[in-house]
Amino acid sequence: MTLTPEQARNQANALLATMFANVSQWDARVFDQAIEAIAGDGQPFGMNDLRAVLPDMGRKAAGLYFRGLATRRPQLLICVGEVTSINEKAHGKAVKTYLLTGAGWAWLAERKAARLAPREQAA
Repeated sequence: MTLTPEQARNQANALLATMFANVSQWDARVFDQAIEAIAGDGQPFGMNDLRAVLPDMGRKAAGLYFRGLATRRPQLLICVGEVTSINEKAHGKAVKTYLLTGAGWAWLAERKAARLAPREQAA
């Protein structure tokens, strides 16, 4: 059966969403903190920036996490350009750069508050 481009995109997004759901809570917390720190200066950022600060073992999960941010609704990221990937395996492929939206900042703040709430209740 041949898929239309829209069906293929939907199928790929569903697969990526399933894979993103398997990113550990620990990794997601680290990625949240990295994005918050990197995006804090208001400059465009992307996977190159995450690659520069994350250990090798977390990079695959980081890609899934980042892809999850880019496809969420409401829109958490706005694509503003492209740069050459620093990933040697990408062989000079372009990667997108983004700015975090107001909804993105709110999403990160909600996640941070949810992580801190159990600690505050225990105190």
